[in-house]
Amino acid sequence: MDEPVPEVAADEVSGSRTMELIRGGVRYAIFAVLITLAALWFLGTQRNLIGYLILSSLLALALEPAVIWLHEKRGWRRGSATGLLLVGLFLFLVLLAVGLAAVLAREANQVVDQLPTYVDKLNAFTRDHFDFSPFSASQRAAAADATTHLNEYLKEHQDDILGGIASGLSAIFTVFTIGLFTFYLTAQGPQVRRALLSRVPPERQERMLFALEVAIKRMGGYLYSRLLLAAINGALMFVTLRILGVPFALPLAVLSAFVAEFIPIVGTYLGGALPLVVALAETGPTAAIVVLVEIVVYQQVENYFLSPRISAKTIELNPGVAFGAALAGGAVGGFVGAFFALPIAATIQTFLSTYSKSYEVAESDLVRVDTPASDPPKRRGRRWRRRSERDAEDPSGGDPQEG
Repeated sequence: MDEPVPEVAADEVSGSRTMELIRGGVRYAIFAVLITLAALWFLGTQRNLIGYLILSSLLALALEPAVIWLHEKRGWRRGSATGLLLVGLFLFLVLLAVGLAAVLAREANQVVDQLPTYVDKLNAFTRDHFDFSPFSASQRAAAADATTHLNEYLKEHQDDILGGIASGLSAIFTVFTIGLFTFYLTAQGPQVRRALLSRVPPERQERMLFALEVAIKRMGGYLYSRLLLAAINGALMFVTLRILGVPFALPLAVLSAFVAEFIPIVGTYLGGALPLVVALAETGPTAAIVVLVEIVVYQQVENYFLSPRISAKTIELNPGVAFGAALAGGAVGGFVGAFFALPIAATIQTFLSTYSKSYEVAESDLVRVDTPASDPPKRRGRRWRRRSERDAEDPSGGDPQEG
């Protein structure tokens, strides 16, 4: 007959097991902390690379509809279609940068040369209307020597200028890096997506495919609808500037259109600032007023006529949500983040509305939405009126088999 195990021995066994579990938990916790720190260190060192990959993925989604169209409708290879689109985008950015550099250089030189004249005109205007002069004679003399001061400033800060040139070269390298990643992600898009889906269980692949389709549709639809609106905006601005005789009409119109269309809410005012200032400096206040009127009138036409017909089917976001998404994207990724914030927000909204559960809302004055009254039917001519009168006289519709 077995002797019973003493209670003291059982307590010792239980205590040793507890200590072993505690030691194992501490070891796992230390291991998890070390892995987390190593991952954070790696992400910190490769922050630029991760940013390039994210931006390249977004650009690949935006280019995918055009690549699919060239591949399926025109019979192009995906690599050739992707290369053509990227080369066209690069050339456009180069030409826009050269044009803007010419505009800024000319305007800077003119401002420096005409600064004493501007000071005299401002002093004369304030003296005639407000009986005081904002600039003294010494300040006017300093404005006359602005060219000398500018040269001295350039000599003193030539190290900063060289640093700016180095930053420009680094930006060119960044553009080529992002372009290379974008090329491979777009040209080899089906292979990349198949490789990713092969690591996902079959029951989740359908959701991932739906998310990819929605992302491509929203990203591409947003990009191409904005490009169409930018083309219309830029063409009207170019015609206006040419009629007024404002120099550098083409780069100014292109910059104004793209800033106005791809930066929500405040893009119109930011994009129209430079053409307005150049028109004021080069041609006079009358031309500046005409440019301002063109900007305001076109914005109303776009808001109430063009945009609902062109972009309503691509992105449907509340204006407050769009503005908040743009601010959040700008805080995370600067101009590029603000550029892609709206299609990303629209993609998330579509995905949530598809896979989240919704319920009936209780009726209340706080949630009642007033629908606009329907317009009365339009008059359709004499034939329609005669047919209406005949139907009113003969409610049976004139069926010979009745009656």
